[in-house]
Amino acid sequence: MDSPTPPDSDPLDAQQALVENSLALLFETYDTALSDGVKDPVVLLVDCEDDLGAQIACGWLGEEAVDDAIAMQHAEAADAEAELDTTVYARAFAWRECQQELPSAFPYLADVFAGGPPVGGFLAVGVAAGGASALTVPEELREEL
Repeated sequence: MDSPTPPDSDPLDAQQALVENSLALLFETYDTALSDGVKDPVVLLVDCEDDLGAQIACGWLGEEAVDDAIAMQHAEAADAEAELDTTVYARAFAWRECQQELPSAFPYLADVFAGGPPVGGFLAVGVAAGGASALTVPEELREEL
């Protein structure tokens, strides 16, 4: 599965854009995690059409479910005659779990998890363009949705 991200685009820009364009899903996933009792949720947002994101999503959901979601996204985009967006999936995990697990998968995120969770928002990790970026989602962005 190839990512719809153009090969010459900056991976950090692609990861940031994925997060910025998915704020409603991020807040929904974060709120669900809080109501489920997850302490200090971190939301992982994966681009299911990126090779790395597809591996993660398939590990969570199974390959058939991911393939079906991608096919549905493509069909909806074709029906709407809109520019194709990518297929995303979000899942929340406790800060402590992410602090222990994510730096081994993404060593360049170790500094992000060296301290505590963000104040006044939550951490979102966007997986796209073959890597990951951690961004704080400020609570006040909820008002803009």
